[in-house]
Amino acid sequence: MIIRVKYQKKEEVKYVGHLDAMRTFTRCLKRTNIPVEYTKGFNPRIQISFALPLGVGVTSDLDYFDLALSEKMNIEMFVAELNSVLPVGFKIVGAEYVEDTKKSLMSLVKEAKYKLILDTKASVPEIDAWLKQSEIWFTKEAKEKHQSSEQINLKPMILDDKVMEENGKIAIYLHTTAGSANNLNPQNVIKALKESKIVIEDYEINREELILTKTA
Repeated sequence: MIIRVKYQKKEEVKYVGHLDAMRTFTRCLKRTNIPVEYTKGFNPRIQISFALPLGVGVTSDLDYFDLALSEKMNIEMFVAELNSVLPVGFKIVGAEYVEDTKKSLMSLVKEAKYKLILDTKASVPEIDAWLKQSEIWFTKEAKEKHQSSEQINLKPMILDDKVMEENGKIAIYLHTTAGSANNLNPQNVIKALKESKIVIEDYEINREELILTKTA
């Protein structure tokens, strides 16, 4: 059976990369009495799969992972037991049993909501006008020396946006496409802003929500 777990990744662990976060959850699960299901073979591993990886330095209010259990466990007990061993910064905020489907959790990711906090001298109207352009181009640098950089238009991936001033800084709220097929990395929005000559002294990014499509 599959339990879908909602968790947060906060300020204390925002520089923990995705692979290290996965290892953290795996190690912590082994320290509990949670009846996890293992893969078969010579090197059995906990059957756990995560949704959309977070970039290093990005926090999250609501992310997901699916975990296979060998037997059903009370949800409240599950949440309390896992939280008791997780390091500060990671927190389980809910869970539910879902139908065991062949679809991966990553394939169910449809959209995401982000909040970007900018330390900049640019004004709200200036940032808002930039977001309202018909095209927002970002230069994706080549990973290999023999490859060339690529120009990507981020605008089709931004479904909605809102800009306002909060505590002397600029807050950008973005509702974006997300997932394996058409994912907007909010860090690329920051890079695109910088490419447009808007000076950003510092920034913070928080994923407020991941939106999953229904499995049915």
